[in-house]
Amino acid sequence: MTVANTVRIGADTIDISRPCDVVTALKKMQLKLATGGVRETVRIDGEEVTFQRANDRRLAALIATYETECARASGKRSRTRYAKRFRFT
Repeated sequence: MTVANTVRIGADTIDISRPCDVVTALKKMQLKLATGGVRETVRIDGEEVTFQRANDRRLAALIATYETECARASGKRSRTRYAKRFRFT
């Protein structure tokens, strides 16, 4: 059984082994969600209700994960530890 490396995010088909492309597609989707571009309308017996499905915290965490992987893949390293020096006089 083989698993495909492509996934559809919004209108884009992305190769998940390329984290920088995934970050770009996820940020596009986050902008759509933030501006109300993803909506569902349900009509039942003449009543109409519009829903907007979004979980921005989980999406932001996913974007951060892929940004880290993108930086690692492109050779960029972010500083994670900071040392402070002090001395007594």
